[in-house]
Amino acid sequence: MSSPCAEARLPRLLLAIAELPASGTPDQGAARGRQQGTGSEQARQGHDNGRQPRRIQAGIRGEAASHLGRERLSRLAAGLGFDCPVAGWSPRGAGPPRHPGLPSPWTTCLSHSGSLVVAGLAEVPVGLDIECPDRRQRQRHRSRLDGLIATLPEASVRRAIQRAPDALAAFYRAWTLYEAHYKLGCLEGQPPDHVLATRIGSLMALDLTDMNSHSNSHTNSQQSGDPLYAWQAQNDRLTLSLCAREPGLTIEMCLGGLEFPDWTGLPQTFD
Repeated sequence: MSSPCAEARLPRLLLAIAELPASGTPDQGAARGRQQGTGSEQARQGHDNGRQPRRIQAGIRGEAASHLGRERLSRLAAGLGFDCPVAGWSPRGAGPPRHPGLPSPWTTCLSHSGSLVVAGLAEVPVGLDIECPDRRQRQRHRSRLDGLIATLPEASVRRAIQRAPDALAAFYRAWTLYEAHYKLGCLEGQPPDHVLATRIGSLMALDLTDMNSHSNSHTNSQQSGDPLYAWQAQNDRLTLSLCAREPGLTIEMCLGGLEFPDWTGLPQTFD
């Protein structure tokens, strides 16, 4: 017979955050050389038009982030006593990373933006998304903010962003919530048609400072039905959102790395 304490234990989410180096690994450097050679040939043939190098750079950076994220997943798994070599993870582009050495109920979550990668192992499905724009991207987003807000499907979310003290920060909170909700649906085997087909209206908070933050054990009040729960962390550099079906998670930051902002539990909503 289990004890009340055991019955009350919250599911665990182990997270690791890492930063991409300014230059890639030797393998990635070789890939960069091959890609740049291809790009140069296309440029000579008149097909580049100034865009190919950026696409190549984005592809190389995505490959590097995918590898770094899987390396962090392997280290998180090792901390739990699971043998999950990096080479055994499912390939990039095939959905959430899977590994034959990772036992149930553990699932993965992975996201990258800019130079940051966040990887996680959870005892329940968790949708995760990070936004880490650099200075130039923030300037561009701010100059186009009205148009970006207009693309969001829910009037309540658009109004919340427009009324927020920092509208750009509020937009990042909204966008990462849409992404995290979408990824949760994919983990559950019911992917929405697209990211903005999800709904987050009652999750959207005007200002994170108005809500209670907790550093380790994170819970939301539970109600009847099939609710959606969310947590967010934000500072001047990054925004991170989590979505799950559980009313509480024990979020553990592992493997050192960057200092992380406190987590905030958002009001629950229903699908």
